[in-house]
Amino acid sequence: MRIKLLYFSSIKDKIKRNSEDLELDKAITIGELKGILKENYKEIAEILDKSMFAVNENYVSEDYQLKDGDTVAVIPPVSGG
Repeated sequence: MRIKLLYFSSIKDKIKRNSEDLELDKAITIGELKGILKENYKEIAEILDKSMFAVNENYVSEDYQLKDGDTVAVIPPVSGG
């Protein structure tokens, strides 16, 4: 199973990439994906806990089951004003 990840804002800045393809052995949930990202990128673990996830341009919860070919946007919280 292959998914495309899109990174924005502070996440993109910290990991120095705006996207990547991820090959998975099995279907996983957004919550499981968050765990994989925390392992791969320890420097964004705290940000991931506060981030929103959108699959194919629709916001989803952590129990959402990913499917082959999905595009997942990882959207960190933003502040400012």
